Amino acid sequence: MGGACTGPARGGPAVARLGERPPGWAGYAAFGWAVAYALGVRLYQALGGTVGLAGAFEDPDGMRRASLVAAGGILLVGVGSLALVRPWGLRLPRWLVIAPALVGSAYAASHALTAYVTKPLHALGVIELQFPGWATRDEAAQFAWDLLFYEPWFLGLGVLVTLGALHHHRRTGGSARAARRLAWLTVAGALLLSVIACAIVVMRSV
Repeated sequence: MGGACTGPARGGPAVARLGERPPGWAGYAAFGWAVAYALGVRLYQALGGTVGLAGAFEDPDGMRRASLVAAGGILLVGVGSLALVRPWGLRLPRWLVIAPALVGSAYAASHALTAYVTKPLHALGVIELQFPGWATRDEAAQFAWDLLFYEPWFLGLGVLVTLGALHHHRRTGGSARAARRLAWLTVAGALLLSVIACAIVVMRSV
């Protein structure tokens, strides 16, 4: 007797697996990822640390204040990531947890993708980026730090928060099919934001 044939889930096997069983650990990982960066990088630089900085700023005090504000904002992102996995997140409206998480994920990923396109183009002489605020700057060191450390952090945060949001969607009764749609919408949003950002950067450089 022949059995019914079933094809792979729409969207590819990887996305299908994510839709069925989004990892619950991702929310905790996003929390740790954000807190480590907020304290180990932004707070460190706000207190005067210079590792990771490829030069000196025209307004060092302003830079330290900006780093302190960034540390606070990233800590809030980390705490918010716990809503995706902790019981208290279930008491909040689903959309209030998932929508900001996925929008933020798309932005974080696009931040990295834009840098991975525009900075190599600058290094190759195709476009000319502007870097206001620096008194002295080692461009090679700056690009190395950006492309090998800072931007991977943004990309990693986007991936982890997306996975956490999909987990929250499923634990609150959302279907696997809807989770796959959310995943694809987030990817599409990140790519669209990257295209727009790259276009703006290119237009400003010509």
